[in-house]
Parts: sequence; structure tokens; C-alpha cells
Amino acid sequence: MEIRGVWLTTTASSVLNSQQNIAQAMKFLADTGFNVVFPVVWNSAATIYPSRVMRENFGVEIDSRFKGRDPLAELIVEAKRVGLAVIPWFEYGFASSYNLNGGLLLSKKPEWAARDRTGTLVKKNGFEWMNALDPEVQQFLLNLILEVVNNYEIAGIQGDDRLPALPSEGGYDAKTVERYRQEFNSPPPQNPKDPQWLQWRADILTDFLTRLYQSVISIKPNLLVSMAPSPYIWSLQEYLQDSQAWVDRGLIDMIHPQLYSRDVESYKRFVDKLVVEQFTAQQLPTLTPGILMKSGTYRMSPDYLLQAIAYNRSRGIQGEVFFFYEGLREDNDALAKVLRSGAYSQPAAPFNPLNFKQRSFTHRRIGSQYRYIDKTGQLISQPRFDWVYPFVEGLAPVKMGYKWSYIDKSGKLISRWQFDSAEPFSEGLALVRIRNQYGYIDKAGKLVIPVQFEAAGSFSAGLAKVKVGNQWGYIDQLGKVVISPQFDAADAFSQGLAWVKLANKYGYINTTGQWVIQPQFEAADAFSEGLARVQVGNQWGYIDPTGKVVIPVQFALAKSFSEKLAAVQIGDKWGYIDQTGKLVIPLEFDSAEPFAEGMALVNIGGEWLKSSETGDWYFGGGKWGYIRNLVSQS
Repeated sequence: MEIRGVWLTTTASSVLNSQQNIAQAMKFLADTGFNVVFPVVWNSAATIYPSRVMRENFGVEIDSRFKGRDPLAELIVEAKRVGLAVIPWFEYGFASSYNLNGGLLLSKKPEWAARDRTGTLVKKNGFEWMNALDPEVQQFLLNLILEVVNNYEIAGIQGDDRLPALPSEGGYDAKTVERYRQEFNSPPPQNPKDPQWLQWRADILTDFLTRLYQSVISIKPNLLVSMAPSPYIWSLQEYLQDSQAWVDRGLIDMIHPQLYSRDVESYKRFVDKLVVEQFTAQQLPTLTPGILMKSGTYRMSPDYLLQAIAYNRSRGIQGEVFFFYEGLREDNDALAKVLRSGAYSQPAAPFNPLNFKQRSFTHRRIGSQYRYIDKTGQLISQPRFDWVYPFVEGLAPVKMGYKWSYIDKSGKLISRWQFDSAEPFSEGLALVRIRNQYGYIDKAGKLVIPVQFEAAGSFSAGLAKVKVGNQWGYIDQLGKVVISPQFDAADAFSQGLAWVKLANKYGYINTTGQWVIQPQFEAADAFSEGLARVQVGNQWGYIDPTGKVVIPVQFALAKSFSEKLAAVQIGDKWGYIDQTGKLVIPLEFDSAEPFAEGMALVNIGGEWLKSSETGDWYFGGGKWGYIRNLVSQS
């Protein structure tokens, strides 16, 4: 599905001045090949719909130009008539006024003002700002958005370069300063672009977006949350908009970075940067760039228009949103005619929010959530996560969107959401991945062994396997290589030994890297309860730590010892042997798992099946149940 969108403003436009104008504009857009429109609903500290939130807080129900009407409702009716989706656009965001010293909003609520380091009202490019870091201000904006969500039949809602946003000069109000002081035991830096201070405030806005997303989908799960920030990383440095984090944490369904360059080559460089540096292949379908069609006396050329669309498609981007509608109408609809005869000559498929929702994380955040309980069954309240792992060494890996972090048992994050994979802690360190490289963090979330390895494993016996130059070796907890990379494959140490693979054969080394059991097996496993399963030819047996075969190679398949028993397969059936090799639980199962806490999962009647969709084999059918370990208990 292509996204063919356009922003509709109240500035330099008369479309919203009457229902007739709205009807004509919607038909014009549909005839030109568009399938979604983004009408402004919050501008110049006023709404274009009757707002209870504004009336109760400021005594002004609607923009005075539209008193007695509901332009949003009218637009929805006319858009629906011609098959256009509607996503209301909260253009003003956290801005309070334009060259009005705060205007109505701050005259009524001066405590909502954003302050710079001199205590002055924050003003940037003519706009004065409310304090977007203030929970009360955030709740006001959230209430505005949710009344539209509740009251109108729309496809989604949209923020932009002012929602969520705050000029990075802001944040020096008394409440925010005290909040920072409590966390860091010092006042905020006087440099508003100090990296820690910058990121700390940006994270507050990202947390607000998290709450906004959850609030919207809790009311209407199929509604889209759409954002149109300035390009990253400029947006972070100037307006505290960490759009990388928004995408990584799955907090938006569509994103429209404002790539407002005025020549096509600059536009292409913007797109390349997004595709190469910011968006993964999984995330790319959320991207629909914003393109500047008109601003003041500027209007893009027909050639630029067609080249931009063609370049988007060549880079795997299935759509664009134009700023703004009036650019289509200039010079006798010149650019609209170019679209009709060119890139948009074929009708667009109807805009369907479900196309985005099936790739989003909404289904994980509605109707169910992960929580932790203690051994008594007592619920331990935690924030919501998309995925979780169990606690190990007091910390648990948790995932939001595409990124992992860790929490302690109070639910507090020990690091930012920054890892592309995260393993449980082992011996005080945890294996993490950033992009395609692995490193290790400590329990404070500090990266103590930098990401640098092609692959790696968790620590065991003070060592961790790492892959360098396509060979495996081992490092200590300082990151020092203590067994040089030389093996084709390697495992963690267990009971003082680790299997390694060299020249297609498996053997075992000790923690100094010396061979204890020479490479001789087709496959091998870690030692468990003093024995390790090994494969010779097509059959399995067990060896002791000296390499002596103590249970002869005779089994079609075998599993590790646990609670003094091991599941083994002879012919088509599974049973269990003891550590002498004696069959103590008969061969009567079609599948069998190792014992744990006196019980083992077994299957009778199942079989290996091949998936018609993927071609993969899986074990299915039959009946599953548990058997008790009466042997080791006797």
C-alpha cells in the first residue's frame, strides 16, 4: 500500500472556511490520487473542533473563525465520501504562541511557561513555549489528543516538530531543575546541549510519547500514532526529539521526517541517511518522508516532485506526505496535474491502518502484559514490556519495541533502551549486542567490555567465548584475551572444561586453553553431573572428564544428564538411563526431556512433521505429560 498524504493548514489556506470548500478540496485530493489527509486541529493555541478541554481550561472552545461549526467533523464526512483517510494533526504541539509573549495559554497559566537558563520564557524562531517536561502540561496535551480520539471517526493522530518537543534551551524551570538535582545530586549544566542533560530531557519527552501511545491504543487499538519530527539528529540537539528512540521502542506506527530541502540532490542525501543509518529493514515500512511542496514564495518544480517520489520507491519507501495542500493548487493546479499524469496516475489502494498495525507492537500492549510474581505468588508490580526474561542475579532483560534493557526487582531500568539483544547476567556481567557487535555490561548498566566481537557467549568460570576474525577464543572479565581465537566453534566452560571444534572434530580444553581431550568426536556437549554426551559416527555415548568412554556409543540420540538420569533414544523410542548406562525407565516414549525438580516432560503418540509453509520439521501431535524421577529419589 502506498501512502499518498498531504497536510492541510489554516495558514495561507481557505479550505476549512466552509463545508463547501472542504468538500471541493477532498474531491480534488481523491481525484489527484491521494489516500490520506492530515488536517490541522490545534494551531495558534486554539482547536478547529469544539473542545471541552480548551473550554474548561481557558474558556475558549474553538478558533473564533469557526465558531458555531465543527470543521473537523465536516472534513471527516467529506473525506469519507471520497475514500480519504483522516489523521488529525496537532501542529502547535507544546508551543503556546507566536510573537505574543506566551499568548492566552501562558497568560492564564504562567506556571506552564518553559524557561531558559536565565529564567526567560523560551522563544525560538518566533514561537513561545509551554514547558513540555511538566507533567501538568503533558496531561493537557494528552487530554486534547484523547478527546479527538474519543469523539471522531479517524485513522490516527499526529504530532510534529513541536509534539513532543521543547527547544533544547528549555528545562531550567524550578520543577525540572529540582527533578534533575534529585537524580544526579547537582544542578543541570549551564550548557543546554551538554550530552547528559540533553538526553535526560529528551528521555522525558520519549516517556511522554510512550504514555500517549498506550493511551491512544487503549481506547482504539487500531488507531495509528503518527509523528512528523525534524530530521534526526538535529531534532534531538535543537528540540529534544529523539526520533531514533521513538522508532526503536515501537512508539509510533508511522513517521514522516520533515525532509524540507529545496533541491532533489539534498533530498536524496536525506533519504539515504535515513535508510542507511536510522532505519533497519524491519523499521523501514513505518517511514513516509515529509516533502516540502510550498513555503512562502517557494514551490517545488515538477521535475523535483517526480524525482523525489521515484527515489523513495527505489529506496524501498512506499509513500510521502506533502507540505502543504495549497502547493497543489498554484499555477492552475500545475503540480496536481503532474501527479495525475505521472506518479499517481494509477489509483491508490485505500489507506488501511491495519497494514501498519500488523507490523506494530500494539497487539503486545493491549489486553495482556508481562508481570513478575515472587515464590509465594505475590504480584510484583512492574511497567509493561513487550518481552521479558526471568530474573538472574537480581536483574532481568526486558524489551520494548526493537530494543532491550534491564530492570531490577523494583522495576527500575538500569540502562537506556539501547541493545539489539541482551542475555541474562552471569558472574556479574551480561552479554549485549549493539547492531552487529557484542560486548558486556555490569550491573550498573555500564559497558565495561566495549562492543567489538562478531559473536560471543556469557561468562562461566571467569571466561567467555568470543569470535574474532571468524575464529573463537576466550576473554576474562577485564576483556583481555586469555585463550587466543583459534577454534571453529566453542562452548562455555562447565565443570572446568569446554568443548571446542577444530578441523570438523570436537574435543575439550581447560581454562588455560590446554587440550584435555583431543578433537575426535563428530559432536559434543557440555559436561553435566560428571559426564558429557558425544557423537561418534551416527551414534551417541558418554565420556568422563578424562575422555574415557563410560557409557558406550550406542544411542540414536541422547541428552545431557540431569538428576542422575539422561533421556536416550534407541530405534524410535525414548527412555532414561542412569550413570552406569543401565536403562532404568523403559523405552516407551516418542519424545522425552531432561528431568528438572523431579519431573520430566514426555510425549506418547507424537511424531516429526514437516511444515507446509516453511518446510521446517517440528515435533507435533500425541499427548504430553510428566513423569516422576523415582530412581534418583530411591
